[in-house]
Amino acid sequence: MNKKLAMIGAGVVAGSVLLVSSVYAGIGKAPGYEAFKSAVKNTVAIENVTHRASLSIVDNGKMLIEANSTMKTGDGSRSSVDLTVQSGDEKQRIQVYGQEGTTVVKTSGSDVYRIIEKSGEKRDWRESKEGFGQHDPAFAQEAEKVLDALVGNLKNEVILQDQGDGKEISLRLEGSRIPTLVNAIGSLLIRESGRDRGGLPASTPADTFGVDLLSLKDSLPKLAQDIRIEAVNLDADVNADNRFSKQEAEIRVSGKDAQGASHDVVVKLGAGFSDYGSTVADVVDLTGKKTETVKPLSEDFGRWHKK
Repeated sequence: MNKKLAMIGAGVVAGSVLLVSSVYAGIGKAPGYEAFKSAVKNTVAIENVTHRASLSIVDNGKMLIEANSTMKTGDGSRSSVDLTVQSGDEKQRIQVYGQEGTTVVKTSGSDVYRIIEKSGEKRDWRESKEGFGQHDPAFAQEAEKVLDALVGNLKNEVILQDQGDGKEISLRLEGSRIPTLVNAIGSLLIRESGRDRGGLPASTPADTFGVDLLSLKDSLPKLAQDIRIEAVNLDADVNADNRFSKQEAEIRVSGKDAQGASHDVVVKLGAGFSDYGSTVADVVDLTGKKTETVKPLSEDFGRWHKK
């Protein structure tokens, strides 16, 4: 079963949380860092888990996007995602089921269950044994050293509190406490993400699944100048089994758009983990339901990138 494809509905939300986790996985040889890194490794090693994630983006006090997802990875043969995204008055929902060797997608704007046909092409690195989490250990060690060097004394900002039956790990960075390099790279990424790269091909995931992803992107502020990361806060709860039970992150960014209007943006990310080793993924019975077979997303994106 194509597990990576089955997780597409929660990719943005869960991926954002994992990105924050990865950034701070290189904080250095301090107790807080070591505890966080150990929990990261123990958490990702368990494939059978229920993962609840949330994302909210507020600009100048106005909610732009709010998303919530529940992702269940079962015994290796099944997985499911239930994602809800609200932007303004528009609310969209996408459900993804990985079952019986196939992937089924259902969106709130249609009563059709779309079945993604199997591709005859060779799977990419994300679905191979050499993919994420299965890379060369030597490479991982070298990458960690590079991150340690870049972060420097930031390792001392990670706070660890032992709760007896678990741990609390936190990070508080504001203003001048945010390293110049982190601010520079963050500002560059934010500026580039707001640029218009031109139209996407007609067969984008938005068109395929009926979820208007492009309108979601357009609703975000496009910061172009005076971009600054004002604060980065991270809280994580680690249970007695040295796995995450909860993570929360908040990033505050200020800047101006191309017209010179000021923006204060607050991004909040949340993740909860439960039912380790006992998760049962949701399934859908297609009997009597409208179905449609569509091409794999990888083929559409592959043709687009080859242009």
